[in-house]
Amino acid sequence: MDFYERSSGRCMEIIVGIVLLFIALVFSALIILLFTKATWEYNSILVAAVLAFCAFGFGKLGYRLVFNKPRNNGGLLSNNGLKLGCIFFGVSSIIWCILSITKQDLGSGVSAISMLVACLYGWKIAKNRPS
Repeated sequence: MDFYERSSGRCMEIIVGIVLLFIALVFSALIILLFTKATWEYNSILVAAVLAFCAFGFGKLGYRLVFNKPRNNGGLLSNNGLKLGCIFFGVSSIIWCILSITKQDLGSGVSAISMLVACLYGWKIAKNRPS
C-alpha cells in the first residue's frame, strides 16, 4: 500500500476533522463579517458565495471525519469532489507561486510548488479510482 493511502488512525481522523470544522467556522465568520461591513454589490456576493462553498466543503469533510460517516461506497470524497479540490488548490498554488516570485519570497514559492505537486498526485489518485 502506498504511503499516502495508509490509514492514519481514528485519533488523527478526529483531530483533522476538528481542524476542518474550525476552518469551516472561520469561513462562516468571514461571510458574516463580509455582509456586516461590505455593501451589497456583485463583488461581495461573489466572494461570499466562494466563502460559502469553501465553508460547506470543509464542514462536510470535518463532519465525516469526526463522526466517522464515510460515503456509501467508502472514502471521504467522490472522484469529482477530489478533482474539484485539486483544481481549486492547484490554481490557488499557481497564483501563490506567481505572487511569491514577484515578491521574491523563496520559502513561499517552494510551499506553493509543493502544494501543486500534492494536487497533481490527488488528481492522479482520482483518475485511477473506480467510479
